[in-house]
Amino acid sequence: MVEVQSQTTSPKPMVIRRCTEVPIAVGSPSASEMRRRRRRHSRLMSNASSVVSAAAAGIPTSDKHKISNNEALMHMVKATIGGGFLAMPEAFHNIGIVMGVVGTIILGLSVLNMMSCIVRCSQTLRSGKYVDIILAEQNGNKTVANGENNGNDNSKLPPRQRYSNELLLPPMDYPDTVAAVFTYRAQGRFAKYASFARHFTSTILVATYYGVNIIYVCIVASTSKQLIDQYTANAAVDSWRHSLHGLSIRWYPIIISVLIVPVGMVRLIKYLVPFSVAANACLLAGTAAVFYFILIGGQDSLAPEEQAKLVVWPATRWTLFAGSALCSLEGVGMLLHIENAMSRPLELVGPPSYTLHRAMVVIVTMNSALGLFGYLRYGDRCEGSISLNLPQDNRLSEVIKIMIALGILLTYGLQLTVTTDLAWQGLRSKLVKSMGGSNNDDDVAKDDDSSPNMITYYYSMRFILILGTIMVAVAVPDIGPLVSLVGSVGFSLLGLVVPVIMETVWYWSEEDEDNSLEQDCLEGKTVTTSETTVTDVGTTAAVDGRPATTVAVAADGSERRPSSRGRGYRRAIRHLKNLILLLLSLLALVGGAFYNIRDIMAGAFGDGSPAPTI
Repeated sequence: MVEVQSQTTSPKPMVIRRCTEVPIAVGSPSASEMRRRRRRHSRLMSNASSVVSAAAAGIPTSDKHKISNNEALMHMVKATIGGGFLAMPEAFHNIGIVMGVVGTIILGLSVLNMMSCIVRCSQTLRSGKYVDIILAEQNGNKTVANGENNGNDNSKLPPRQRYSNELLLPPMDYPDTVAAVFTYRAQGRFAKYASFARHFTSTILVATYYGVNIIYVCIVASTSKQLIDQYTANAAVDSWRHSLHGLSIRWYPIIISVLIVPVGMVRLIKYLVPFSVAANACLLAGTAAVFYFILIGGQDSLAPEEQAKLVVWPATRWTLFAGSALCSLEGVGMLLHIENAMSRPLELVGPPSYTLHRAMVVIVTMNSALGLFGYLRYGDRCEGSISLNLPQDNRLSEVIKIMIALGILLTYGLQLTVTTDLAWQGLRSKLVKSMGGSNNDDDVAKDDDSSPNMITYYYSMRFILILGTIMVAVAVPDIGPLVSLVGSVGFSLLGLVVPVIMETVWYWSEEDEDNSLEQDCLEGKTVTTSETTVTDVGTTAAVDGRPATTVAVAADGSERRPSSRGRGYRRAIRHLKNLILLLLSLLALVGGAFYNIRDIMAGAFGDGSPAPTI
């Protein structure tokens, strides 16, 4: 049901309020009602990973506890402090001082551009003319969904109504946003690929963040080995402590599994959030102490060949840097969850706050500083996690190593829950189909996630995933190549390749370019009417999620669009930019995957020591 509140004299923009009527089932549910319940349950399950992802970053999911712009900035910065961030000095080791700083800035700008595109597409699809189309499709009204609005053509609506930026639809996660772009943009040319795009994005999300879990196991195992070797160095030969000294790194993932399995098997969010709070405190304190040791701690003597270099050759090693840097800079998995929790979501990529832009300035600065000063301090001795380079004869450094390892360990359960819930969506649908999926009450009880069968399947899958991270960490104990592999493959696809394709679909045709006027308005550019000039974020126009020049609305309601030459220039520049980003991301993906897999295979058949340099 749509209620339009007209305004003939007030200069304020029109606000469209929408609500849906929910039928109340009386008596025994019919077959159609049971199918509706199953569809609703499926939608709830699809949002489960969003809720858990928000909890993993400490983001409130209730409408009563929305976060401010500054809180959103802190959540985005905090989400990047992990395995990738601690590997930045080792990333600089693969490219050198000069190219490391330049490369971090270039990658940061690229990531910012693509994440801004994701947010704007999501916001535009939840506002303006797309609301009627999406609601009609969800309600089964194919006529409106296909653009036949029974005479209510969007192009005939008043500009302020058609270009409204009110976020009227529920939040969408990343895979849903990609699928919606394929479905509703480019005049439906790519709608048949929407389902594939959603499943592909979800699969990459699962694989990438599962790889992050493996990195966590490797960091905890390497830190444990370093500490145990230090405290058992002077143990008596006939004591049990001496048997632990010099134990192969491959045993440590199995040893720490006594801690990882209990933490990883916790499912309920209310029990996981305290782990997240403690983990954030440990990681933030550990990061501050790492900077202290790098900048103020005693200087180790480095051989001339081990000292930091301005530029590292051959250039094939630069792809290793790109993978590690992307693993640290990317926050695409948490991006829309943060936006959905904001009290003023339009200010994530729009004025006056530009929260995402300010967060990326902080993230790029922190990563550049840690990579630069860490590499200057430790040179070619940089480990896959900078915490492993801290002094081994210092009590404070030992405490910091324990805090970082503990923070990573406590984050493991939350990170695994995000991966598990995404994987569970696919597995659950197959289980329901294999059980017959009829409309009987007994079958519905069996399909319910609280049923004993489903609980058993869920925890069995979760336990298998935990064992998988441990076994991979046993086979691949070296952190550096693993971080670079996850970044070069997973985050290149999630943060660069998929957004580039999504933006290309969004601006596919000249008609799309001509009908797109909304993103400049999201950015706060002027919308002129016969009565007033509107520049406030809450009253600016937004349509289709693409940048455009100023929209002038004449007294008769018509629009004065920018010249065709200007649109052509912008379209050409945008496609050229996307082509360059696609080539660079594919280069990082292919090159990083090749060299990292080679190093991983070399280490897998050795003693766990790092493979020789390229």
